[in-house]
Amino acid sequence: RVEIGVHIADVSAFVTPDTHVDNEAERRSTTVYLVDRTVPMLPRPLCEIACSLNENVERLAFSCVWKMNKDGTLAKKKSRGREYSNDVWYGRTVIKSCSRLDYATAQNIIDRKVACGEKASEIDEKMWPKSRQPTGGHSVDDVAADVRLMHTVAMARRKLRFENGALALNGVKLAFQLESDGQTPALCAPYPIRDSNRLIEEYMLLANYLVAQRLITHAGGLALLRQHQPPINQGLKNVIDIAQETGHHIDGTNSKTLQQSLSQMGRECNDQLVMQCVTEMLMTPMRPAEYIAAGGFDSDEWHHFALNIPYYTHFTSPIRRYPDIIVHRLLQATLDGQETVSNFYQGESEIQSICEHCNDKRMASKKAQDRSDRVFLSLYLKANPIDSTLGVVVSIGEKAFTVFVPKLGLTTMVYLDEHKDKYNVNVQKNDSGQRRMILIPLNKSIGQRLDIKLFTKIAVSCNCKEKPPIDVSLSIVGHWANQD
Repeated sequence: RVEIGVHIADVSAFVTPDTHVDNEAERRSTTVYLVDRTVPMLPRPLCEIACSLNENVERLAFSCVWKMNKDGTLAKKKSRGREYSNDVWYGRTVIKSCSRLDYATAQNIIDRKVACGEKASEIDEKMWPKSRQPTGGHSVDDVAADVRLMHTVAMARRKLRFENGALALNGVKLAFQLESDGQTPALCAPYPIRDSNRLIEEYMLLANYLVAQRLITHAGGLALLRQHQPPINQGLKNVIDIAQETGHHIDGTNSKTLQQSLSQMGRECNDQLVMQCVTEMLMTPMRPAEYIAAGGFDSDEWHHFALNIPYYTHFTSPIRRYPDIIVHRLLQATLDGQETVSNFYQGESEIQSICEHCNDKRMASKKAQDRSDRVFLSLYLKANPIDSTLGVVVSIGEKAFTVFVPKLGLTTMVYLDEHKDKYNVNVQKNDSGQRRMILIPLNKSIGQRLDIKLFTKIAVSCNCKEKPPIDVSLSIVGHWANQD
């Protein structure tokens, strides 16, 4: 058995109900992450000092500790005679971290690029920087052994989750590196998702699930949950029909059948780009997850579609999400006893009202973040235009078609009006209503005729639009020559 502890900064110890800081945090409800700045939900002294779990200093935490088996299952303990329950402990703690790892260093440890028996003085600082090595009498070998053990258990847990019907639709997320002025993008590249990211994700998901379980059983209708409804039927059907045309069957009955279909398609599909495009298209009909007060909904409405679990909440990020602060307060109330839950300072309707406000703020935040990414990508392309890169057609209209650019994780429109000096266009429909376009060059120097159908690969150039609003502009270059 392995004991896992998820220790989260105890923000609720500093942010008490109905204070000025609490009221402002509720109003903001989320931290907004833009490319060139962060707009925090809480005052910076809290975010960066008091609630930052820095190494070698004592910090207040709220902890969820449980025992697991190495196969990824939760260990059980006997309770009330013959009944068995998850072996979980919740409570406020004081923690003192021995080192602060980042994802890259943790990945180097997992990959055994470092800490493989060498002396501490021989550690390659490129693999494990000195500033991130353990202190307080802990050795690099001890920490590395723990990281590798946690990785083994996390990957077993991840395998179980997907076998049980969890769904993963991972789009490309761009990361930017800015010049010294803090405004000009110097580099732009897809953010890498490593096993070290997945390690943290598995334990965060499990902690959130276990806290939700505690709230439901001990706080009842006050429990603040994270609900995720099934996708929009018509949008899902459109993607299923498109996949069918390529010879692949997708079963959208539930998240489990959807994930199984995608896994099978991944094994059978000869072109991984088609697989990537279908995954990207499936994100469109997906509804956003929302916060709810459990008492206002039937228990089957608590279900989280993507995770395929009956309930879920957010406990792990109170520094940047206001619902997590309420979850911490509720969790503490359940530990203090039923009388404290009964006298909780907020009722079910108040919690639901806050949930709706947080849902609105979360969507506004996401739009701002997406727009910031698009603006800085446009600025990057203005200074570093891409003359030719792969684009894959993912939908076709009357006067435009949509192209997915894998290199940038970008989906955007190509407008035919902007190419009327180069091509004559003939739009056709087949018996099932699917469109195709024939683009005929006006002169030979432009190249060959283009037959635009779903998943057609073409070469496109990527630039910044010349006229406001600032955005990315795609132009047709011609056939994609590198068909391999």
